[in-house]
Amino acid sequence: MRNVRLSKSFRDEFARLLAQGVRFGPRVVADKNRRVVDVIENILAPNPKRPSDPLLGICAYHVAKTPFVVLYDFDDSELRVHLIIHAKADRTLIDLSAVVW
Repeated sequence: MRNVRLSKSFRDEFARLLAQGVRFGPRVVADKNRRVVDVIENILAPNPKRPSDPLLGICAYHVAKTPFVVLYDFDDSELRVHLIIHAKADRTLIDLSAVVW
């Protein structure tokens, strides 16, 4: 199984996105958090998907029943989660070189 490495940029943005969801209630926030963590640990780490985002040149995975897309890359030993974005975000504004690890 691959090790999972989450960037500081991912952690900060995920916290910000979840904080926006507080208006929908704590159960909704907890559910979205659980879904994203589950996808990273139980779907992407063991069996990452290869298709990449054509604009960003990195793998993108839309987490079902959430508005979130996880941006990542991987090799045989590690899954590197760069960012999480809203599915409707303007991807032309994303600068992967600004990701902080």
